Amino acid sequence: MRILLIYNPKSGNGTFINHFDSIMEAVQKKGYYLVPYRISSRDSLEKMLSTIDVNGFNRIWIAGGDGTIHQVINLLLRLECKVPVGIYPVGTANDFARYFNLPDSIEEMTEILLRDNYTNSDLGVANGHYFLNVASLGFLIDVSQKTDRNAINSLGVLAYYLKGAEELSNLKPVKVSIRSKEADSDDEVYFILIMNGKSAGGFKKIAPLASLSDGLLDVYVFKKCPIIELIPLIIKVANGEHAESPYVDYFQTAELMIDCNEPVGTDMDGEKGFDFPLKVSVASEKLKVITRNNQEEGYSDKQSFSFHDVKKAVEMISNGLINEAVRPINKILTDRNTVMDMLSLATNMTRHNALNYVNKNSLNERYFKIAEKSLDNGYLYIILSSTGSAAGELIRKVTKKEYAHASIAFDEELETVVSYNGGENIYAPGLNQEIIEFFNKKDDANIIIYKIKADKEQKQKVLDEVRRINEKGSSYNLLGLFVPYSHMENIMFCSQFVYCMLKAAGLDYFKKKPEEVKPTDFVELDYKRNLEYHGQVFVKEYIWCQAPNIRK
Repeated sequence: MRILLIYNPKSGNGTFINHFDSIMEAVQKKGYYLVPYRISSRDSLEKMLSTIDVNGFNRIWIAGGDGTIHQVINLLLRLECKVPVGIYPVGTANDFARYFNLPDSIEEMTEILLRDNYTNSDLGVANGHYFLNVASLGFLIDVSQKTDRNAINSLGVLAYYLKGAEELSNLKPVKVSIRSKEADSDDEVYFILIMNGKSAGGFKKIAPLASLSDGLLDVYVFKKCPIIELIPLIIKVANGEHAESPYVDYFQTAELMIDCNEPVGTDMDGEKGFDFPLKVSVASEKLKVITRNNQEEGYSDKQSFSFHDVKKAVEMISNGLINEAVRPINKILTDRNTVMDMLSLATNMTRHNALNYVNKNSLNERYFKIAEKSLDNGYLYIILSSTGSAAGELIRKVTKKEYAHASIAFDEELETVVSYNGGENIYAPGLNQEIIEFFNKKDDANIIIYKIKADKEQKQKVLDEVRRINEKGSSYNLLGLFVPYSHMENIMFCSQFVYCMLKAAGLDYFKKKPEEVKPTDFVELDYKRNLEYHGQVFVKEYIWCQAPNIRK
């Protein structure tokens, strides 16, 4: 079998190339032959593809985000390519891949791409050009084209939100005519979304009824409305309730014509679109996509596991997280409004300082005495938490992991849980002991507890380091949530701190730059099972048990 791999080295955070050897190894173990091509420009890619027989390959894999996939697919279809296509979703925006429930893990993705499961996908067509997921026009539509590439690489999806906020001052409705069997209108609109898939721009519920196999496009027309109604409308979009708004027209169609006499941006999958008039239609089952299962039916909050996936997961992560997977994922990934979380962080920004220490001596001697009494118990405790805090929810949206905060403790009773946090207006942001109020921000807030073997000397080294930071000073690196950089050694965020503590004791069982460690890395990168599952606590259940008089 011959496989062509086309990858964009700049997609997402640019780390795809770090996995190249493991991909090559997996392919060669199967006895297959991999031909890689690095995208340097659209012109060079087009020239390369025109000089080879694309149908001479058995599969074509594409590594990148929606924009990269869009460009490559259009070039392949122009050459009448009939080969199944596989996707490594490594871009900033991966909405097309999300529809097929594709994982983020490169290793797992490679295994899926080597299987023989396929989904026949519709594609949209606008003025003879294909789009995978969404075509759009109007206010804010050219945000992705205006957003600085360096900002995207550093901030991810957040960069689009920030650019969108900047463009609010340019809010202006335009008069657009829409003609189809289902709609005939001439309205002033802010923007129009023509959805082939279900999600766009990080919003998972934009087109909840859309399907890539129904031969229809889902059209949302956001009409002119009072400015005061705009933020509530955006909230409705985040919650998937916008179709009920009087300012939104929704219909499904196989073909429509759109015209506009005003200069307004058009967009296809994050790439610059075409001039008016726009003739938009559906090419049914035009693309054969390699997927986890045959004929995937669209993004679901419920995780899909095959026996093979579970077996592989058992090899990679600890029993604790496997047990956690039993709980329905839709009970975990509670949707939150990103805009509101960003506003919450922004209002709290004045308490933070990315250049100087603002927290000092937050831990008292009682804390250190309790920790010292536990030095002989043989373990350190790592706590991952899903709290519902604004910062935690933004991290969760980016990492797509439930657990977005990490802490460490010396004693089994968890009286010494300590980490870097925002302080909640009780303490200054930085090194603080964790208290129950920090964890209780949503109905299903919970912590999952692991322990790692540590002798007295190792625990003493960690305790000495905690004392040193406490005496010297610290700050919570809020900017570190978006840019992996610390100006001073004691300016950190939670998982960076926990990793540094393990490293101080010689217990760092995976290698990664401290500022790049994510909370779930402690479990997901525990290949040799250094961690032991210790337990799980749901915060509301704990409060219920500890405060019986509240129930009276």
